[in-house]
Amino acid sequence: MSEGGSIVMIGSIAGFIGTAGYGVYGASKAAVRSYSRTWTRELSGKGIRVNTLSPGPIDTPMFDDVSDEVRKTLTALIPLGRLGKPEEVAAAAFFLASDESSYITGAELCIDGGMSQV
Repeated sequence: MSEGGSIVMIGSIAGFIGTAGYGVYGASKAAVRSYSRTWTRELSGKGIRVNTLSPGPIDTPMFDDVSDEVRKTLTALIPLGRLGKPEEVAAAAFFLASDESSYITGAELCIDGGMSQV
């Protein structure tokens, strides 16, 4: 990667909220957070920024086969009262990759409607 680049890691709020039955998934996403923080230090001399984007439940095709009960249960845990949209995650990733975030590195941006804050 050239000097001044930007790396956007894709994590998940599962990396820090703890979800029964998803221990391996959560651990792998926690590892993404750790890599991001480590690489922030290691790559700073090259002016390369490293940030993590951690979505919560996003209304993607993965949710097409989810029951209404599961969808309602998840939605009830989200302060904004809805699943996220893929476009919202894409906009955040674009921001972190752009020069608009030139003074942001080592950060984790949660796109989760407030779910991880409750």
